[in-house]
Amino acid sequence: MHDSLKKLNLIENKISKITSSNQLKINPKIIAVSKTFTTNNITPLLEKGHIHFGENKIQEAENKWGELKKKYPNC
Repeated sequence: MHDSLKKLNLIENKISKITSSNQLKINPKIIAVSKTFTTNNITPLLEKGHIHFGENKIQEAENKWGELKKKYPNC
């Protein structure tokens, strides 16, 4: 399993425990920060169905996400 996927699963499990114990009434959206990461790091998350990502430079987003959006249009 890819490291980025392991980290996402860990965060999802922590959130699930908090929401199931009623410490949190809503299910928050997880935004994966993809700045400085390659498409090899991002693709496993997209394949799992994760759709919320954050970038801080438009140039990097354009280069990275142009092709990814074609394959994963929901992100």
